[in-house]
Amino acid sequence: MLKTNWKFRTKSVMFDAFATEYDFAATLQSQNDFFIKNLSSSKGTALDIGCGSGILAGELAKYYDRVVAIDLSPKMLDIARQKRSSPNIEYIQMDASHLKVDRQFDLIVSDSTFHHLKHLPSTLQSIKKILNPRGKVVFLDHVSEVETPATISYILGAARDFMPDCSKYGFRNASRLLKFRLSPSWLKHLASDRYLSEGRFKKIYSRYFPGCYFVRLGCLMGVIWENL
Repeated sequence: MLKTNWKFRTKSVMFDAFATEYDFAATLQSQNDFFIKNLSSSKGTALDIGCGSGILAGELAKYYDRVVAIDLSPKMLDIARQKRSSPNIEYIQMDASHLKVDRQFDLIVSDSTFHHLKHLPSTLQSIKKILNPRGKVVFLDHVSEVETPATISYILGAARDFMPDCSKYGFRNASRLLKFRLSPSWLKHLASDRYLSEGRFKKIYSRYFPGCYFVRLGCLMGVIWENL
C-alpha cells in the first residue's frame, strides 16, 4: 500500500491550468525512446515520478508487471486515467519532494520533473532507498547555464520552431503547439523554473548515484545508474 501525501504545493494549480494542452504537446514530443532503451533487467515494478498525463507510464506498462505513477496535479492524473489507464498502472497524487512509498522498485524514472523541486538532494536520497538491488534509475531533466532563462527567449524559440514543427507535425498541430507555448499560463510556469547548470547537475547526481553516466540530449541531460 502506498501512503498518499497531502502536502501538495501551489504548483499543482499551475499545472492544472494547462494540463490538456501540455498533454497534447508532450504526446507530440515524447522522449520515451530514451527510457525504453534503458530499462532494468528485472521487469517487476516501475515508479514514474512526475508522470504528468501518463505518457511514459503507459509505455512502461507494456514491459513491467506493475507501474506506480505519481504526480502533483490532479488534472494531469485525470487525463492519465482517462487516456492511459491499464490494470497494471496505479496513478497517485503525491509530491515528489515528500516521497512516501513502502515498496521497492526495479526501475525508477522521471522526465523533466526534478528541476521543480526545492530540495532535490533529499528526493534523490529517498529514491535510492526504494530501489531494488540491480534496480535502475533513469532520469531526464533540463539543464541551462542560466538558472531561469528570460521569457523572451521562450517566445523567440517558439517562433523559431514553428516552421520546423509544421514539417514534422503538420500545420494544424504546429499551430496548436505554438499557441500553447505562447500561452500566459505556460510562460508563467516557465518563469518559475530553476535549472541546474550542466556542471552542478553532474555534481549533484554523481554524489547520490556514484558511477552513473550522463547523456546529453539537446537542452536535456539524462542520468542512468544501476544499483549493483
